[in-house]
Amino acid sequence: MNTQIQLQIRGMTCAACSARIERTIRKLPGVETVSVNLPFGQAHVELDSNVIQVHQITEKIQQIGYGVKEELEDAHTHASNEIRFYRNRFVASALLSMPLFWVMLSHFTWMPGIEVPALIASPWTQLLIGTILQFLIGFPFYYGAYKVLIQRSANMDVLVALSTTMAYLYSHYLIFNAMHSQEMHHTHYYFDTSAMIFTAVLLGKWLESIAKGKALKGMSHMQSLQARMIRLLEGTQERWIPVEDLSIGATVIVYPGEVVSVDGKLIRGLTEVDESFLTGESKLVQKSMGDMVYNGSKNVSGVIHIRTAVDNANSQLSRMIQLVEQAQHSKPLVQRQVDRLAALFVPAMILCGALTFLIWNYMILPGNPEMAWHHAMAVLLVSCPCALGLATPISILITSSLSARRGILFKEGKYIESLYRMDCFLLDKTGTLTEGRPSVQAIDAPGQSENYILRIAAALERYSAHPLAQAIVTAAEKKQLLLSEASAVTEIASQGIMGYVEGIQLHIGKESWLQSMDISVPGALKPRVEHAGESRLHVALHGVWKATIYLSDPIRPSSSDGIALLKKHGTVMMVTGDEQAVAADVAGRTGIEYVYAGMLPADKLQLVNRLQSEGRRVAMIGDGVNDTAALTAADIGIAMDSGTRTAIEAGDVVLLRGDLTHVPAAIQLSRNAMRNIRQNLGFSLTYNMITIPMAAAGFLEPMTACVLMAFSSVTVVCNALRLTKQLKN
Repeated sequence: MNTQIQLQIRGMTCAACSARIERTIRKLPGVETVSVNLPFGQAHVELDSNVIQVHQITEKIQQIGYGVKEELEDAHTHASNEIRFYRNRFVASALLSMPLFWVMLSHFTWMPGIEVPALIASPWTQLLIGTILQFLIGFPFYYGAYKVLIQRSANMDVLVALSTTMAYLYSHYLIFNAMHSQEMHHTHYYFDTSAMIFTAVLLGKWLESIAKGKALKGMSHMQSLQARMIRLLEGTQERWIPVEDLSIGATVIVYPGEVVSVDGKLIRGLTEVDESFLTGESKLVQKSMGDMVYNGSKNVSGVIHIRTAVDNANSQLSRMIQLVEQAQHSKPLVQRQVDRLAALFVPAMILCGALTFLIWNYMILPGNPEMAWHHAMAVLLVSCPCALGLATPISILITSSLSARRGILFKEGKYIESLYRMDCFLLDKTGTLTEGRPSVQAIDAPGQSENYILRIAAALERYSAHPLAQAIVTAAEKKQLLLSEASAVTEIASQGIMGYVEGIQLHIGKESWLQSMDISVPGALKPRVEHAGESRLHVALHGVWKATIYLSDPIRPSSSDGIALLKKHGTVMMVTGDEQAVAADVAGRTGIEYVYAGMLPADKLQLVNRLQSEGRRVAMIGDGVNDTAALTAADIGIAMDSGTRTAIEAGDVVLLRGDLTHVPAAIQLSRNAMRNIRQNLGFSLTYNMITIPMAAAGFLEPMTACVLMAFSSVTVVCNALRLTKQLKN
């Protein structure tokens, strides 16, 4: 039995750490897949619970030197804890380092006249401070290095521990070797180098954690919208209950200025809500009786009563958060390649450092080990896989979290990587180009009030589950019409419904059905068939025709604009099971040139396969069960959230609120993200290609190398943060 678990991991410092954890867990029997997310500090594991248990995985992670717990931290808590951890360590390191920096400055010829108290200038004071720094501030680096080395691996901790140990031991040697020398108090020791390394690395990590915290801001914002307590209305009494205790069908009351705490139907009140978290649009949306409101939106004006439609775990907001988190756990191809490189990077840099020492000590400056280890240390310090490891996940994180706030949910990071490459787009009609549900367009009722006809028709139709019947009920609810009880209700499948409302015998249905009961329908009705696919329901009172209700599945307002934008990215085709006349009508009014009508699910699947065999990269956009096979087979399946659960689960990208213009927007997000990732990787590789040879050649001091290494990670994260502005535009 396959089970998916998520674990919170502490102690990861670079991509080599996440790659090593993945490699270790993947070797365990019963583990199907594993993905470790460095920015979130989380591991996502799919396992066979009949073969391996969760505690065995956590114990293995602890054995290789990392903290782990099954309770996940939210994005804000994780970022805050990491920022606090590195800030405190940096402050402690900086304070301890100040006396050593003071002594260091006094040795520079270009800074004459710096007075250093004898106590601070004493080699023994420097040794004491250096020892505290090395083994107190440096302990986490030593511990991390020890844990990875016994597993025959390496990470950034190894580089820092190795380079600072070299500086400390050499200074220790100088002190005890010169104990009887008069120059002992005037010798330049290298405790300040270790101090600079620790301080610069911790400063870089602190700034990096702050930058990552900003990148996680989109996720923490969504999490902050989730209510913990809900105001429940019972009769005329209000009481607060935990969100976990809320049941479907309960009535919740929300006052102006409050955040809506549930997904449900508005049953009382009129208001405007801010749904920008869901759509990315700041324009307020008016809500009246019968309209759906969503958890996380803000109630702006009126007091409203909401009947809960789903539990908290299945709300729109919860699903958004789940999908955004899921996108972090699936790594794109480019990130998997970088992780493999990072795993080899640290051992390669240790080898480079060793070669640098040997070349300088035996070939360039024979017999001068001080300069040799000086340059070798610079090589170890300037090289770090952190920037390389952060290049992809930070960009994926920002793109997925902020795109979710625009109503676009990428289920996995690999779809962000590949969406912009699509060049052929197949669209279903019903629910994709159209609203997917019929609505009342007009009522032809000579001599009768339209509201009266709608009211009594809805009173009878609410006993039917047919989409046309529900459209009539919804129209009556929107007008806040009071519906009477119906009796003796009988529904004839595919024909109509009859019964009694307010003592009136009522028939509603097709013309042929009414005529079969000798109810004549006028032949010269008002011409309402403005396009193919419109439906008519005739209403008869006491066996006499009184009205005709016109219904149709309207085209989404965004469809034409969405098609026009999609054409800039590739070929657009409609694939629908409807008849040719209806399909051609919708295609003509939305600007689609290629139409495939009368398509069964197998036909749609066959078309996808044929286009792929021709070398096309196919994206399928749909919302129904009949689209599931094509959504799964396409290179990328894009599902409308207004569609069926099956279609949403089959899709790789989910569009909230069914706005077709979100498809070209998603393509642009994908393109921007991959451009940003390429920039980050290009910078990381260029940085290492330039700085490592410079350090080996003696052009970089260890302290300079340390600063460059620390800020390379910050540069990558800051470049990824530029996506925030691009995604908001």
